[in-house]
Amino acid sequence: MEHKSTFRIPKILRIYAYYKIKWILSEYYSKINKVDHKSISMNTYTKYLMINTKKQRELINITEMVEDAVEEARIKEGICLVNAMHITSSVFINDNEPGLEEDFMVWLEALAPEDPNYKHHRTGESNADAHLKRTIMGREVVVAITDSKLDFGPWEQIFYGEFDGQRDKRILIKIIGE
Repeated sequence: MEHKSTFRIPKILRIYAYYKIKWILSEYYSKINKVDHKSISMNTYTKYLMINTKKQRELINITEMVEDAVEEARIKEGICLVNAMHITSSVFINDNEPGLEEDFMVWLEALAPEDPNYKHHRTGESNADAHLKRTIMGREVVVAITDSKLDFGPWEQIFYGEFDGQRDKRILIKIIGE
């Protein structure tokens, strides 16, 4: 027959040890997770661009305008949102190559052709295809800012796509960072 030696910690010591360990861990985690809110300097910058295209449908490279806004914002690290502020225009990122721009326009026309039979036209409007093209191409882009510059991949540029133009439209540039 085997003899087991058991040592039983008194209940009061077990409770004390439990709460002591809990307190030590909470102190430890509060120190490593502590954020000094005074040291965080989050800044924002807002700029609006006004665009009035020469053509009804047009793609415009707006990369330099956005880079100018990043420079004006004096943000070293952060993000830059570029948003088309109209429901028939778009902002997207792609390569700045004229053949590709033509391909986009042909492709979009195939997907959402100009057609008088859209149900939207019952409202008196005649731009349903522009709404569809905007939905396909997207509303906005977000680009990282690293060392005060837009942090693009190779060949990336920011484009404004206008699908019902020849009137004033706004683009919002919102930059957030430190």
